[in-house]
Amino acid sequence: MKNRRLLFAPACLATLISQVSAQDFVAPLTANKPATTETENGTQALSPMVVKAKAETGPAAQIQQARENYAGAMSAVTPEELDLQNTNNLGDVFARIPGVSYIDEDGRGTKPNIGLRGLDPLRSEYAQLRHDGVPTQPSMYSEPAAYYGVPAERVAGIEIFKGGASILYGPNTVGGVVNLISRPLSDKPLETVLDTRLSSYGDYLANLFLSGTQGSWIYGAEYMHNGGNGFRDGLGYNIDDFEARLGYQFNEDHWAQLHFGYYHEASETPGGLLPYQFRDDPNQSNKPNDNFYGERIEVDLRTSHRFTENQQLETLLYAYTYQRNWFLQNYVDSNTPDLALANSNGQYLRNFDVIGFEPTYTLDYDIGTTTGHQLTLGGRLYHDHAIRRSKTGNTGTASESNSVLNSKDDLTTDAVAIFAENEFQIGDRFHVIPGIRYENIEQTRRDVLAGTARQDKNYDIFLPGLGLKYDVAEQSLVYANVTRSFRPPTFGDSFSPIIGGAIPDLEASTAVTYDLGMRTSPLPWLTTEFGGFYTDYKDQVVTYNQLINGVSTATAANFDTQTYGFEGNAQIGLFALANDIQPGSFGSIDNQELFLNAGATVLRSTFNGGPYNGNDVPNVPQQAYTLGLTYDYQQKVDVTFQGRYAASRFTDPANTVVENDIGTVGELDSYFVFDLKARWIVNENLTVGTGINNIFDETYGTQRRTSQQKGIFPGPTREFYVTATVTF
Repeated sequence: MKNRRLLFAPACLATLISQVSAQDFVAPLTANKPATTETENGTQALSPMVVKAKAETGPAAQIQQARENYAGAMSAVTPEELDLQNTNNLGDVFARIPGVSYIDEDGRGTKPNIGLRGLDPLRSEYAQLRHDGVPTQPSMYSEPAAYYGVPAERVAGIEIFKGGASILYGPNTVGGVVNLISRPLSDKPLETVLDTRLSSYGDYLANLFLSGTQGSWIYGAEYMHNGGNGFRDGLGYNIDDFEARLGYQFNEDHWAQLHFGYYHEASETPGGLLPYQFRDDPNQSNKPNDNFYGERIEVDLRTSHRFTENQQLETLLYAYTYQRNWFLQNYVDSNTPDLALANSNGQYLRNFDVIGFEPTYTLDYDIGTTTGHQLTLGGRLYHDHAIRRSKTGNTGTASESNSVLNSKDDLTTDAVAIFAENEFQIGDRFHVIPGIRYENIEQTRRDVLAGTARQDKNYDIFLPGLGLKYDVAEQSLVYANVTRSFRPPTFGDSFSPIIGGAIPDLEASTAVTYDLGMRTSPLPWLTTEFGGFYTDYKDQVVTYNQLINGVSTATAANFDTQTYGFEGNAQIGLFALANDIQPGSFGSIDNQELFLNAGATVLRSTFNGGPYNGNDVPNVPQQAYTLGLTYDYQQKVDVTFQGRYAASRFTDPANTVVENDIGTVGELDSYFVFDLKARWIVNENLTVGTGINNIFDETYGTQRRTSQQKGIFPGPTREFYVTATVTF
């Protein structure tokens, strides 16, 4: 195989584990295809993606490789950038990525709300979320609404692939695919890392990570406990998370790795606020008795087999179960200004069982005198089963045993997918990458409580795409692509706590996206990426609040939408720039550097036709900007000052400006939030950090909701924190 990777879309289906000798075998749990390089004796070894817990290998190298080769729009966050952010909430990081809209719900990031390219971020229903290639949403097809967020302590890097992702990943990739990369295991016999964090909210965190390599074996175990009071009343929580990894390299051509994960969350969910409450004290709560419980158990097995220099087979088998129970106290009258609480609660109980198998075969080949071509074939076998129950508790704090069953639905999804993609290399710099994916999806629903007959929905869909890439220079490329995407209507649109019990008859959604852009790193101190896109989205499922006869109601319906925009960011080393202009002026970059970081997202996402023609799609800011300065001294001390801006946005299709009395409808104001962070690498065994989030204590709303959590959700207030990482 050549020392390159698939250019049109990342093969996030298998982990890269590589090196010639068994003692160097490591399991990075990454999302790229393996790449190869020639050794001194001319043999082929899987090499550049080997993880040795160093900055120049593993997740950092994977991200660099994707930036250099992926023939489409992408954004990434490196391990070093994550370390500088020093956060326990990945939402802080997502909010700073161009093309990404993030809605904070609780300041913890446990229920991610990620939107890509003008799509509604609520519950991340319009993005495909993965962790080391394994889906993290309850169900990839029938319930993508995310109520589980991978803890920040588990993540060493982030990849977001936008253009062209549907060929390899299938449905729900109109905006793109988010892949979180685990931090690597150690190549030492045993290494222990302890992460700790304390904050002014009363939150605390401890994470213990043990890993090592012994001969052909590599292993790791990690336990985290996270808890505290949160930034609002009624926002207490306790989270326990455990992971274990065990890998074995049979020889230089074959390896396997087994992964197990367990996550448990018990948290309070204080809901929204009335407008006057939000203005008077955003830290208060209207819903002191609302509680959420989530539990996720996951097992996956991945293997890699290199049959010849030019042929590789990777497999990923995963199975997980997810249970989430949400208890939300009812209102006496859901439309009264005071939102008085009733002596009953609504209970939304969900169980999901998922199993999937995703193999990928790659062949590097030559045609006559032309070389450097690559064929990728793969597919997916997928099944999920969900039981969704709704109950009414007999008191405001009732448990499941003290309640009456209102509904019980048995839901299944079966999917079979195959795809083919070929990269043609024309000359040394130009690449043409056509591909196509076929999906057959069958969804069923049976109302168990009513005893009705099973209902079926079947979809057959072809997803073609074409990508182009031209290598302008080393680490500089221009890309263009066009792809078709698909999203089946989900059961979550009908049965989440946000929406009432009715089942809308929703159509499947299709979209065509066009991308054109450039990524370049022409100098060691300069990195930029920018591009434009246009998406024509047919029958997009839009969930929104609306006023019907004066009553705020949530609903979902199909709408045609269109989105076009620009996204870009740049990092410049100012001292190095000055040194290049006038040598000797500011000293050596090896001793100190001042980095300027800037990013921008400017887009327009509107309804195309229908009763809301020309109006903005709800919950999507049309502009977002980031700006930051990081001073680095001898790569030991870093100080970062940064800000992020989000423009105002509407919360209903009618684009209502003036909010109603209970805060469920109306425009949300723009906001600007600033942070200050510092890190000191004392030695190789100790790193300490501190910071202030939301320095000026900006009060801002992140979303509006109806149903059992009515009102305005406030963003996190000012927070002071200290961290320490000890390695031994």
